[in-house]
Parts: sequence; C-alpha cells; structure tokens
Amino acid sequence: MVAHLPYQGERRRLRAVLGLTVAIMLVQLVGAWYSGSLALFSDTGHVLVDFLGLGAAYMALCVVMYPLRSGSRFTYGLHRVEVLVAIGNSLLLLAVCALIAWEAVQRVVNPRGVVLAPMLISAVLGLIGNAIAVWLLHRGQTLSTRAAYLHALSDMASSVAVVGGGIGMWWTGALWIDPVLSLVLVGFIVRHAFLLLWESLGVVLEASPSALSPVNVEDALCRIPGVSGVHDLHIWRITPKEMVLSAHLVIEPGIPQDAVLASARQLLQERFGVHHVALQIESSEMAEQWQCIQCRYTTPLGS
Repeated sequence: MVAHLPYQGERRRLRAVLGLTVAIMLVQLVGAWYSGSLALFSDTGHVLVDFLGLGAAYMALCVVMYPLRSGSRFTYGLHRVEVLVAIGNSLLLLAVCALIAWEAVQRVVNPRGVVLAPMLISAVLGLIGNAIAVWLLHRGQTLSTRAAYLHALSDMASSVAVVGGGIGMWWTGALWIDPVLSLVLVGFIVRHAFLLLWESLGVVLEASPSALSPVNVEDALCRIPGVSGVHDLHIWRITPKEMVLSAHLVIEPGIPQDAVLASARQLLQERFGVHHVALQIESSEMAEQWQCIQCRYTTPLGS
C-alpha cells in the first residue's frame, strides 16, 4: 500500500473542519430556536447533512491509507473508495440544493416574518466558521476533499443568503430577498456539484483524462525510433491524480527491446506525466496474428 503524504495533511484539515461544522450547527440551532427563523433552521439542517458528507469524506481517506495484507485482491489498493464517496457526496449535495430551492420557492409564495437580531448574529457566526472551513479545504487534491470543499462552500453560500436576506429585510421589510438570493447561490453550487460528479463518473468508467488524448499518446509512441506501430492502448485513472497506461508496441526487426522500453517510459513520464506503465513488446508477425484473433471477436455476428 502506497501511503500518500498529502492524504495525511488533508485528514488533519478534514478533522478541523468537522469540529468547526459541529460548532456552527449548535450555534445556528440555538439561534433558530430563539428567533423562530425557519430559514436559519433549514440552514442548520443543511449543515447537518454536510457534516455527514464531511464525515464520509474523512472515512474515505482513512480507508485509502489503510494498509492491505499481502495477497489482497485489491491490487490497486482502496483508492477508488474516495471516488465512490465523492459520487455519493455529489448526489447528496444536489439533493440538498433541491430542498433549499424548494424552500426558497415556498418562501417567495408565502413570506414569513422572523426575529432578525438573533437570526443575524447566529448567521454571521456561521458564516465566519464556514469561511474558515472553505479556506482550509480549498487546496484539496483528492475527490473526497474536493467534495468536502463543495459542502463547506454550500454552507457558506447558505450563510451568505441568510445574512444578506436578514439585512435586506431589516432595512426594507422585503421578505422575498432571502429566498431569491438562496436560489441564485444554489445555482452556483449545483454547477460545481455536477462537475465533480462528472469527473468522478469518468474515473469509475475508466475514461482517459480530458487533458490527455490517447491519439496524441499513440502518435508520440510511434515516433520512438524502432517502433512501427502501437495497438491495445488503454489509459485510465485509479484516482484523478493517478493515471495508468498499458499498450502493445510493435518494433522493427533487430531493435533492442530494452532501449525501446526505456525510451517509451521516459516519454510517458516526462511528457504526459504517466508513471504507472505496462508495455508489451511485439514483433510485426505476432502483432498481425493478434490482430486477426481480435477481429474474430470484434466482427459483428452474421457478417
């Protein structure tokens, strides 16, 4: 099992954010009870859901760093757990946004008055805590930490909406300000949640990174002296940061295999940033025979 040092730093940040989230939740719960603010109470429920998401993200990083016994079937380790957690957190975040949007629409239709002073004090304290959490998580490298960052960002956006709505209602008496601002901020969060979900699904479906074109990789490998062709090229990711590549290289007669392998590995590492590489060297005769065998399986039935 490869222990990544960045994971240790991100676990510490997640622990700090979990503590902040609990404090924010308690402060807002007391403020919602005292002020009678349904918006603040809804925001407290939002914080509770995000606390569960943050806890799941922390657990995912703990699982990733857990040492596997020799001979384990998980030959790549448990890194994909963080991807699964990121997918779950993205879906949870979208569900929370839907609930906030629904509540906002209800408040536009049926405005409700609240005791503004305790509402604003609790919301401002929550905003400060959420801003600290966003700052702690904004440089996260793993999908789990990025999902946690989006949760913290959604909490901060919700706090901004509550504070802004409270100030607006204080000065103008317009009760529609809070729900309209909430809808705008929810749209911003939904966009980022969909981007995270799309990237996570790309890892699960073993798609190549968007910045790394298989066509460009194949062309670069074919330019290595002695390489006459490349086939069975596959590029996928264990995590968004860890790429894996396998390919068959067809070499010309009399070319030293070790020299071709060394050149190919250096090219893939230095130019494309791929360090986990599995390359198979083939003669043209073997390649032709292999391709013919493949044709049997790729030709449609009945042709």
